[in-house]
Amino acid sequence: MRSFTFFEGTQYPLRVTWVFGDEPGPTIMVQGGIQGDELSGFFTGQLLTRSKVRKGNLIIIPRANEPSILRRARQINVDLNRRFDKEYNNFYEDRLAKAIRFLLNDADGFIHLHEGSGFYSPTYVNKLRNPKRYGQSMIIDAGVYKNIQLAEMCQRAISRLNADIPNKAFRFTLFNTDTFATATQYPEMLKSLTCYALVERGIPAMAVEVSKNIRNLEWKVREQLKATVYLLEEFGLELSVPEFSFPKAGRPAGLEIKVNGSPLIGKSVNLVRGGPVSTSGTGKAMTHSGLDPAVAVFASDRPNLNLLTAPRMALSSFPALEVSLDGSKMTTAKVRWTGQNDNSPEPHGPVFLCWLNGDPHFVSASGVLNAVEGDQFIIEGVLGSNRNEILNLKGFVASVMVNSGQDIGHEIIADPGNFMEKYRLITNDGSFRYRIARETPGKRGTEFYISIRPRVIKALELGRAHGSDLLIKWERNKVNEIPADRYVLTEAWSNGKLDKIQPFLDRIPVAWGESFNVEAGKDVTLTLRHSTTFESVGEMVFRGSEVLHTSLN
Repeated sequence: MRSFTFFEGTQYPLRVTWVFGDEPGPTIMVQGGIQGDELSGFFTGQLLTRSKVRKGNLIIIPRANEPSILRRARQINVDLNRRFDKEYNNFYEDRLAKAIRFLLNDADGFIHLHEGSGFYSPTYVNKLRNPKRYGQSMIIDAGVYKNIQLAEMCQRAISRLNADIPNKAFRFTLFNTDTFATATQYPEMLKSLTCYALVERGIPAMAVEVSKNIRNLEWKVREQLKATVYLLEEFGLELSVPEFSFPKAGRPAGLEIKVNGSPLIGKSVNLVRGGPVSTSGTGKAMTHSGLDPAVAVFASDRPNLNLLTAPRMALSSFPALEVSLDGSKMTTAKVRWTGQNDNSPEPHGPVFLCWLNGDPHFVSASGVLNAVEGDQFIIEGVLGSNRNEILNLKGFVASVMVNSGQDIGHEIIADPGNFMEKYRLITNDGSFRYRIARETPGKRGTEFYISIRPRVIKALELGRAHGSDLLIKWERNKVNEIPADRYVLTEAWSNGKLDKIQPFLDRIPVAWGESFNVEAGKDVTLTLRHSTTFESVGEMVFRGSEVLHTSLN
């Protein structure tokens, strides 16, 4: 088993588990949590990571959309399951879609875990049981697609599943959306991930939907897990899932949240105006009954910024801190404020506080904050101001739901492709510059700028087990012959931080400092991507040889 977190340290981490079987077989990807108000899917996916696979392999994404899970919402900006008909680059959901497509390229089949309203029926029965409801169904885009027998596979699994469900009202039904028909009632399915898997990857794909109208969550998870196992067996996998005890409601034992180094205990917390708000989470509850939940600490004025992975300075006060596990509120602590919050004069103009990759930066009026493509950026506010300041990054939309021009307190990725081109300012040094305007009522309008330079990689440093370390000039698509040996990815000489570059070896994500083998006569492909956007930086090939050639730079 191998686990890895894409986009680690951002507001949208994507945790993936690979379970490798004892014998060769197909690789099937299973995903849940693409819509945060569908609880069963992410619990089922997490339980599946504990499987023992005898034949074949699994790629499991339990929580495909962690921000929406933490808010128990179908979407934050856009519906992630409607972003697979083409390449988008507008919101964090589009970065997740890129990574999900990448992972799906290694799969021979795909199962999507959902939870829909009501109970699907091909004919109208009542308001809860009709063709517009999705619950208690297995959904396919076509009965047969290019010799892929989707209906037969699902019908066999449904027959096994229903045999053990005595309540006929809760039994599963095959739901063929007939996505490719001219008169389909479900044209939106053309944008879904199952449709992408079927059409673009040419692999069998289906969804397992339990019903939101069944209140017993444990029963739904057990049935969805059973349905998934039956479908995996249809694909040719052989596996077993260990027994589990479903977590009880309430705050799990062992979870400890600290605020500024002190445990968050009770119904209140003391904070200083203008001081830091640093949070951390520890304890066995981070693997809550094997369900490994998404954990967050939110300030009440910034409900979409998880303080466990984002810095905060209390330039403005807020009423409370909230601790959430998978969107279930564990604790709400009222904030008791100390210290003054005076409105300081600004004889030389305002000073703006921003965070760049977690470090504070102070920028004067008309000043420039210098960033590198892929950096993480948060606008904190104006020093010494007791107003509810409004700072607007021109060309960036913080929230598609409420586009008020307020960009304070949002994680912004320095990605020029994510900003509106018409707001880009012309520079002479090849950087991309954008204006951040102060639009606070009653305050004189002023501005500062963020300048984004393209990321440049000059060289790679490889540690070597049986010889001197190697320094290799970075050239895209170049084949480098290096001695057969065991190596460590030590460093990338770049104009930005190392943790903003994600390496892959033969499509497997690895960490900097992780070792790998290069065998004589064999190639290892190193791919580098931006760790916050998943955009490709490039790739090169290491070819094992017995002699170090002079072509090395």
